[in-house]
Amino acid sequence: MVRFLPFLISLVLSVYALFSCIQTPDDEVPHLPKLVWILIIVFVPFVGPIVWLLASRVARAGRERPVRPSRPTGRSMAPDDDPDFLKSLDRYRDPRTTIKPPDAEPQDTPRPKDPETPADETPTGDSPPAETDDGKP
Repeated sequence: MVRFLPFLISLVLSVYALFSCIQTPDDEVPHLPKLVWILIIVFVPFVGPIVWLLASRVARAGRERPVRPSRPTGRSMAPDDDPDFLKSLDRYRDPRTTIKPPDAEPQDTPRPKDPETPADETPTGDSPPAETDDGKP
């Protein structure tokens, strides 16, 4: 088995480099035409694939990479990743149910007024007026 290891490594490296070279667009092949690179990879074992992999990596690193938009277009985004959705949640949040840290100062939040009661009138209930100790209302 040890005798076949160099051959196996050379074969795997050559196949990987060959597929990499074939899949690379023609205008992105470094220094030589693509057909010359394929011949070098196939007929020069070990050295050909290694030179291709190094040359293609250096050429790829030298090119400018296109800037991706911060928000992908054409693809839907999960709600917890969408900043617009997260901002919209603040509109529906009830300040009375917001969890505050224990060291935060307590703030008196005014209770919402009953929409049926005018602002200058105190609410009157259907209950009878409270009686005093002498029995008079």
